[in-house]
Amino acid sequence: MNVKEQISEQSLSKYNEYLEPLKNLRKKSSKGSTIFIVVCAVVGGFIGFFGAMLGDKLDLSAYAPFPVWEGLGFLYLLAFIVCYLVVTVLHTIIHEGGHLVFGLLSGYEFLSFRIFSYIFVKKDGKITLKKLKVVGILGQCLMYPPKWKEGEKYPYLAYNLGGGIFNIIFSILVIPLLFTGSALLAWIAGIFIFTGVLFAITNLVPMTIGIPNDGKNALDCKRRLVAQKAFYLQLKINADLSDGKRLTQIPLEMLQIERCEEAEKSHLVVALRMFEILWYLEKDMLKEAEEVLTYMESMEDKMPLAFVNGVDLMRIYFLLLEETPVEKLAAYYNVMKIVFQKNADLSVLHVMYTYYSLLTEEKREMVDWLSLSKKGKLPKKLPKVKKPLTAESIYEQIIKSAATHPVIGEAQLYVELVERMKNAEIDQMEA
Repeated sequence: MNVKEQISEQSLSKYNEYLEPLKNLRKKSSKGSTIFIVVCAVVGGFIGFFGAMLGDKLDLSAYAPFPVWEGLGFLYLLAFIVCYLVVTVLHTIIHEGGHLVFGLLSGYEFLSFRIFSYIFVKKDGKITLKKLKVVGILGQCLMYPPKWKEGEKYPYLAYNLGGGIFNIIFSILVIPLLFTGSALLAWIAGIFIFTGVLFAITNLVPMTIGIPNDGKNALDCKRRLVAQKAFYLQLKINADLSDGKRLTQIPLEMLQIERCEEAEKSHLVVALRMFEILWYLEKDMLKEAEEVLTYMESMEDKMPLAFVNGVDLMRIYFLLLEETPVEKLAAYYNVMKIVFQKNADLSVLHVMYTYYSLLTEEKREMVDWLSLSKKGKLPKKLPKVKKPLTAESIYEQIIKSAATHPVIGEAQLYVELVERMKNAEIDQMEA
């Protein structure tokens, strides 16, 4: 009997029971992304509507950025796409530069500056260039935070909003290009201003697009002091780990924030709790780590999608360590499949290594069949895989990624976790 034939209707039913609440969670968590799409549609519709009205009254051919032969009008669209992509890169640099400048003015110190997968990191007083890919984030400027002073308001506002403010400032600075008489300069300036306004809106207006944006972070800090402390602690811990400190060298009390209703309203506090789980994992205190995870799961319906994914990723890790029904694993695998396929972050690779180390080939195939089922029916066949993954290939990828990872303490933690598992497997084989 092949693997597909081993999957019963009862197994499919159990799988769907596990899957439904996980999918419902993601529907709730994707509201921010819907708002973002609506904002883009409204801005685009506004421009398109008034552009069409002007087009009826004016001969816009005089405003063409460059002449083209008849029948090659599609070149304008191609030029727009290229220009928009270039301008997006520029506004990303400007945005992160805004965080840097306003951070420095607020008492922060430079730590790292990332654009796409290139990151400049300060180490031992020198700035070095490394590579780090983070799915869904174009850029990021992280800094050493000013010291926390109990009872005092923390300088969070300028650092958080500086990026969007810089996008606005630079957009205003190019407005004179609209009146130079050059159609090409005016066209480029228009795209630059439009992109800058879009950056400003989607970063300054509080919303959650997978993860909370700068405006949302600022609003969270404004509403509650505990969020300000969580914001400081995240930056402080990241800075310590970047300097080579291990997570367990940081006092556990520093990672813990009191569990109360006010604290759980803050997404910044939720993000901090993941450090607490990792602290326990580094100490090999699995029971305590899972207790914190279970507590976080009770708050999942209030979390942004990226945080839900982080919690569920960690849950898969614990399910793999336990005697878990394959139907439950398949349900989690279904909702996290895109994360496994497109994310090469060490936290994801660590769970993937565990998956390929502890799960037999037969069980992995069963997970594949179940996770691809629709409306209670299995697919006719599984898709072909060009280069099947193995625990060893993932291990090599982890070692390679860890060697250049800018957050040294974090990289060492994940390497240690997979080394422990690897050594345990060798001991078991020898026994």
